[in-house]
Amino acid sequence: MLHSLKAVGVLATAAAIAMVGVGTANATTHVAPFAAQVQAAGLNSSQATTLQSRVEQILHQYKGAQQVAANEIALPGGGSVLLPLPGKKYAQVLPGAVNLGFAAAGGNAAKSAAESFGPNTIRSNGDSCPYQYFCMWQGENGTGEQFNVSTCNEDQELPGSGWNADGSWINNQTAGTDAFLLNSSKVVIYTTPPPVSYSPDWNWVPYWYADACNH
Repeated sequence: MLHSLKAVGVLATAAAIAMVGVGTANATTHVAPFAAQVQAAGLNSSQATTLQSRVEQILHQYKGAQQVAANEIALPGGGSVLLPLPGKKYAQVLPGAVNLGFAAAGGNAAKSAAESFGPNTIRSNGDSCPYQYFCMWQGENGTGEQFNVSTCNEDQELPGSGWNADGSWINNQTAGTDAFLLNSSKVVIYTTPPPVSYSPDWNWVPYWYADACNH
């Protein structure tokens, strides 16, 4: 199944925010539009710079990507990236920020991730990985950067051209939908089991791209 409506929704949200001055990959700094979020999160100047530098790297990697919050990026094709704040283990949407399909603002990100990866507690509509998404994390057990995709037949590059570390993933798409992981040559080298499936400890080294589903 092609989740076109979800992809369109992500892009429409990003486009609307861009109309009020949110930067894209063609700009050099975008701190100002999200200064209130940075301040509310308690980040000092150095931490804010570190976070924005990582945002800029991802914006440069994906042509057409748009920053929609201090730590959140909408990608072409309906994908999205959520970054943990400096010094934090888990990524979480900031209060008042747009949510493109991540752990809810104000919730317990650590608890959500732990529940999602517990063998008896993965829900059909998990806090950490919403229904109709294939969700990936740079670190084990839902830690680090989170990369969500939902559009079929779209090979989307992992942030940073591969994570080269042990991470994790959850396939929480529609029933019977497999997700695909590809190498740097865009050859499928792993097919996930159908939903709900997951791996709390996954070696990302061979993988560069993800395709949420095929139809």
